[in-house]
Amino acid sequence: MALMELPEISKLVEEKNFAALKAMIRDRGIHDLTELLGGLEGEDLAMVFRLLPREKAADIFGDLEIEQQEELLATLSSEKVAAILNDMPPDERTELLEELPGELAQRILNNLRGDERKTARSLLAYPEESIGRQMTPEYVAIRPEWTIGEVLAHLRKVAPAKETLNVVYVVDKDWKLLDEIRLEQIVLAEPEQTVADLMDEQVPLLQANDDQETAVELFKKYEAVALPVVNSQGVLVGILTVDDVMEVAEEENTEDFQKMAGVMPLEASYFGTGFLAMLGKRLPWLAMLLAAQMLTTIVLLGFDKLPVFAVLVLFVPLINSPAGNTGTQMAGLMIRGLAVAEVGPSDWSRVLVRELSQGLALGVMLAALGFGAAWVFSSFAHVKIGAVHLALSVSLAIAVAVTLANVIGSMLPFLFKRVGLDPAVTSGPFIASLMDVSGILIYFTIATGVLAAAT
Repeated sequence: MALMELPEISKLVEEKNFAALKAMIRDRGIHDLTELLGGLEGEDLAMVFRLLPREKAADIFGDLEIEQQEELLATLSSEKVAAILNDMPPDERTELLEELPGELAQRILNNLRGDERKTARSLLAYPEESIGRQMTPEYVAIRPEWTIGEVLAHLRKVAPAKETLNVVYVVDKDWKLLDEIRLEQIVLAEPEQTVADLMDEQVPLLQANDDQETAVELFKKYEAVALPVVNSQGVLVGILTVDDVMEVAEEENTEDFQKMAGVMPLEASYFGTGFLAMLGKRLPWLAMLLAAQMLTTIVLLGFDKLPVFAVLVLFVPLINSPAGNTGTQMAGLMIRGLAVAEVGPSDWSRVLVRELSQGLALGVMLAALGFGAAWVFSSFAHVKIGAVHLALSVSLAIAVAVTLANVIGSMLPFLFKRVGLDPAVTSGPFIASLMDVSGILIYFTIATGVLAAAT
């Protein structure tokens, strides 16, 4: 519905009918307004955003695309920008600041209130893509000696400024994390009981310097709505909520899909990435894959003296296609398995044994199909070469290449993860290019041996 109203908004902006614009957005909820503004740009976006109440503006600003945020920062007054950013959730503000050019980010930092500036600087001090960058310091902390009555009074006092009240965190005098208590436990407890009476000291936690991707796995494991974040001394420094983790998961999945497609990860959206920037993301991979295919040509040149070279080349797709597809298929399964922790780095030996047998089975069955195809097609090859020997060469090459592709596709993600690289780099294009070279080498080596034995 919101997108259908965009032409009407453009017309009202052009007519400067601000009263009608205000009436259109007055009673809308945050989610509807976010969707509406997400479809606007230029003067339309700036005008509608200026008409929003301050509280709604701060909530919506963090959910807009980074390109829209930068556009608004350039058009809004310094006072308006400062008011919005001071009211933004710290984690969303950190995400914005790390995307902005350094000079603009520093200017925004200088315009923040003292306490907000301190919070922003502390979050930005953590490594990029770490849990510390994603967390918020807006949590509720309580002491073990407090009574439930004191806890409830504290909650009523601090609730408006906190991210979530579903879980509160027990800390000692040095702010070291002791436990977490669910709100329902507090509500059901007697007023005279102490927090210590409810504690079991079984609390899952996150480390601030760990990679943000590890948080996704823990949230799935514990089905949590929020998890505490501690530093290396065990001091509670923030919390991570499930909505933040969903954003992280979406970012990581998008990045993995882009890598598997042979594209360097995009920092902005598709339309937010400029022409030259998009070329820069795509060209290096394409150039590398072209270089890999040059190896295929070099391998072919090594066999060009064979009297039946031209005939053998005709059947190259029968070997390279199943091998490349098998490797890509297997790499995709392993990349996803590692990403969702269905498979761990220590499982490589089990996977190797399993996929060696799988590869052999797939290779034998595909080799049988390849034998029949090569037998039929050999009748169209006008050279003096036995159809059986040609078909045998093709089928043996398929069996070996498919088995090898299955093993390589399953093991490369483990290797990349072991050396600290993203397993998604073992993408479809990468595996396909690798198997093109390997498949041709296997095929021509086998064919040379089979045909030599037949003569």
